[in-house]
Amino acid sequence: MRDNISPFVSTRPARDDDKPVIWQLYEEALRQHIETIWGWDADWQQACFEQAFLAMSTRVVELDGRVAGYLQIDREADEDYLSMLILDPAARSCGVGARLLAAILAESAARGRGLYLRVFRTNTAARRFYEREGWVLVADEGNFLVMRPGARAPS
Repeated sequence: MRDNISPFVSTRPARDDDKPVIWQLYEEALRQHIETIWGWDADWQQACFEQAFLAMSTRVVELDGRVAGYLQIDREADEDYLSMLILDPAARSCGVGARLLAAILAESAARGRGLYLRVFRTNTAARRFYEREGWVLVADEGNFLVMRPGARAPS
């Protein structure tokens, strides 16, 4: 993924010293959904967070030079899996997520790879965002909905 998404939005590889702010973003964005579905086990969540941080391509999103979110992509055998795209609430609803999503999709396409994601069934705001960006529901896994880029509706 290119580092400069726009003049004000950029990404960079996450470092170990980014973990506290990334964890805070993760917990703020997902704790409610996880508690609703399975209950929140802090030790288990922290262990999974650490494992994902090491196993996936983790990038920090910066907006005007400050940390505004993060993303994680798992480069599976056949296609890319957008595991996380989490933005600070102050960075939402201003086009940052749409620019990031477009850049991620363009990178996967340039590499000849498909891209998909999973969203919590309870996370209706995220699902609406992806649908506005032209993503479509392709599978229902119970607690998760699988989405892929689809044809955008004409404006």
